[in-house]
Amino acid sequence: MKKYVGQRIKRQEDPRLITGEGRYVDDLEFPGTLYLAILRSTVPHAKLNRVDVSDALKINGVVDVITGLKFKVENRPDNFPMASTELLYVGQPIAAVLSTDRYSAYDALDSIQVDYDVLPSVIDPEESLKDQKRAIEGKSNIAYKKTYSSGNPEEKISSSDVKVEEKIEINRVYPSAMEPRGILSIYQPDLLTIYASTQSPHYMRRYLLDVFGSMVKDIRVVQADVGGAFGSKLFPYAEDYIAVYSSLKTKRPVKWIATRSEDIRTTYHGRGQIHKVKFGVNKDGSLVGINDQLVIDLGAASHGTYLADISATMLPGPYKIKDIVVDVYGVYTNKTPLDQYRGAGRPEATFVIERIMDIAADEIGMDPLELRKKNIVRETPYINPFGLKYDNGDYLNLFEKAEKAFRGLEERESVLRSEGRRVGAGFSFYLEQNNFGPWESASVRVRGDGKVIVIIGASPHGQGTATGIAQIVADELGIDINDVEVVWGDTSLIGEGYGTYGSRSLTLAGNAALIASRKVKDKAIRLAAQFMRSDVQELKYDDGKVINPKSGESMSLREIAAKSMSTLGGTWNYKEEPGLEGTAYFGLDNLTFPYGSHMALVEVREDGLLNVLEYYAIDDIGTVVNPMLAEGQVMGGVLQGYGEATSEEVIYDKEGNLLTGSFAEYGILTAMEAFNIKWEYLEKGKSAAPLPAKGIGEGATIGTPPAVVRATEKALNKRITRLPMRLSSVI
Repeated sequence: MKKYVGQRIKRQEDPRLITGEGRYVDDLEFPGTLYLAILRSTVPHAKLNRVDVSDALKINGVVDVITGLKFKVENRPDNFPMASTELLYVGQPIAAVLSTDRYSAYDALDSIQVDYDVLPSVIDPEESLKDQKRAIEGKSNIAYKKTYSSGNPEEKISSSDVKVEEKIEINRVYPSAMEPRGILSIYQPDLLTIYASTQSPHYMRRYLLDVFGSMVKDIRVVQADVGGAFGSKLFPYAEDYIAVYSSLKTKRPVKWIATRSEDIRTTYHGRGQIHKVKFGVNKDGSLVGINDQLVIDLGAASHGTYLADISATMLPGPYKIKDIVVDVYGVYTNKTPLDQYRGAGRPEATFVIERIMDIAADEIGMDPLELRKKNIVRETPYINPFGLKYDNGDYLNLFEKAEKAFRGLEERESVLRSEGRRVGAGFSFYLEQNNFGPWESASVRVRGDGKVIVIIGASPHGQGTATGIAQIVADELGIDINDVEVVWGDTSLIGEGYGTYGSRSLTLAGNAALIASRKVKDKAIRLAAQFMRSDVQELKYDDGKVINPKSGESMSLREIAAKSMSTLGGTWNYKEEPGLEGTAYFGLDNLTFPYGSHMALVEVREDGLLNVLEYYAIDDIGTVVNPMLAEGQVMGGVLQGYGEATSEEVIYDKEGNLLTGSFAEYGILTAMEAFNIKWEYLEKGKSAAPLPAKGIGEGATIGTPPAVVRATEKALNKRITRLPMRLSSVI
């Protein structure tokens, strides 16, 4: 039987989507649906005195207007999901209109009168850290403080040959999914069925039941087709709670679909960190100590603090730095709340440590790659200063392969610079952590016709995970991949799951499917032993069949499944239970740590824009189940990382008004800025899983920005310490 793992198999999910048969939330229609429109704050900070909805209720089609809705939800503001006493950011929900059509719902928003008194706003996170003006009345601006410390960095820095201080800024970005957020809540007595653009139906179900469990017996969440998420659709938002409450209150279906401007204002932003670093380096290239003050701009809620923890603990990266301290401050500002976005803390950590490596090399006049090699971790497993256990990998081997490629870029850089062109070559080496737990689930069921259904608790939404898992299951069962169907995204199909985030799906859900397939094989042997009147020990499973080597008798998986489900005779006369299926849960006792290198050769044009002349990446993610899927993730991630480095930035004015409220102002990349990307992979750093894969979904967004920034600063001969670069200010 053909082996599928490791092959470039085309995605099974694609034909339905590319032929227009996808079913996104806004495609779903149910009789009697009410449409939800949200009135939002237009000021960043104010005392809310009164909301008058009387005129809105008079508009034809309006069924209800909801105000002052408050629920206790973990790490959300006290006035969640709807402002009741205080407005905290532009875009915060104030009132919700329910109408029989979407147009009248939005028209009614103009008839709602809001009385408020403007309060001082806090926009700059460094000013917020001073805690002089309050972003949230009655609360300190410092929502979170934690210190990660190892060794004595101050002593090591003070005795080092060269001491450097830098401020490194990583500004906010908008996740920019093609499909804005949306939800459809369908009411039935004792049951709500929720269709949502979500990364985790099970998370949504658990969160919603925590609030509405006293109002409904159960909630079923179904993941509709999802047009992108990148971390931003993992947890339920204010609008989800408002829609569900509205459905329960009216006993009717309720739909809410964000407009693009709503989505930019209210989808949780990513990144938003400032690092004030001091570090010491000796003339031999040894980086001896780092002191970092990390300030994360949380916006108006505190649920993004874990991103700073990830950044702090991953700050040492793949380097042997023992003396390091990171003081973490999470501060409130009058902005949209912050949460995870592709990479979730690891791009920030990598940008900081790679900037430190390049700056340290410049300060002592050493080749940046030689300095990295001097400090790189040589043996794994390795415990970093903050207790993270880097698993299996050969960092130096990959580094040296990347170095050979980079020297070629430097040669071309030298030739082009001799022609008077502003060209630079940049290099980065990254280490990330992924496969966040605790576990993932899978069920493998063989139907009577021989088709195999695989149900996973992960919730892929464009990654091609279903194809990868079909490859794993087809190999394990020894069957044709076309006989495997992978389904997901419905809490009624599999009891529990966690979802898709943190590059975890193919490793955790894939291994759960692998183990479940092995259970199916064991069950097939036991059933066949009864059907063939053989001892279990006499039989073996091979290529989709159970075989008795002595007699030559065999039964296919299809025959075993069909016979176990037969009703002929009306009774079951065997000890083994009927049905051919297995369920498994799989988790790792440690995170996995993929690693890789990115290289860019860029030219700064006369108009201040960049041209990427060459781009090369190499990764080690353990076993690569499908190189085509992995390569697609790298290419998309590189372009997202390039956008962060060059053009993407959420900008507020000093008063807290959003200046980048549409794609006319927010600098998302287009096809015109895309460039060719060469990618290679190694398979040395394997995980501890039965299928020793690691994730690739976020690596490219981690490795790209420092490589592009380094290339650009070499082209301009000017130090750059912020994302995006804002080239107009440095040229």
